[in-house]
Amino acid sequence: MQRYLKPAKHSLMIMILCAALLLINIILPVNSLGIVPREVNHLSGIVFAPFLHADWLHLISNFLPFVILSSLIGLHSLRRFWMVFTLSILFTGCLVWLFARGGSIHIGMSGVVYAMWGYLIVYGFRQKHFRDVLIAVLVVILYGGLVFGVLPSAPNVSYESHFFGALVGGVLGYLFSKPV
Repeated sequence: MQRYLKPAKHSLMIMILCAALLLINIILPVNSLGIVPREVNHLSGIVFAPFLHADWLHLISNFLPFVILSSLIGLHSLRRFWMVFTLSILFTGCLVWLFARGGSIHIGMSGVVYAMWGYLIVYGFRQKHFRDVLIAVLVVILYGGLVFGVLPSAPNVSYESHFFGALVGGVLGYLFSKPV
């Protein structure tokens, strides 16, 4: 049982960090540390952006999908969890910095959530082990609606983070899998 709870503990600790940063943002404007596309001064946003959220609703909307999807990745190993998490942050952030709409600050964990979503789906169907396919099917059933998040909707939603996150996750799922 401990094996299944350990990844969830790591995911929860990450989200507690996000909540702490949201509280700090009340005093200090840390959200300005997000990604501002093609602004060299904001390259650090590639690393900071996933941990920053606009408000409590923004954080809460990322909370459950992040904890569930990242915990499912962590079932393989904590090493895999941290590799996918870290690579998702770096590559999604770089693509957002390079190609997203300028003049806006991109923040939030949703790019990483989409990366984990894409990873689990591609990994599961490519790996073809029963457990991995079952996880992929459950992810499609439970979070299939995420596919619409890659389309432009509200001006304050970074659909670019969603799109590039899903793309990065799919590539990582492909690279980490060994087809049977």
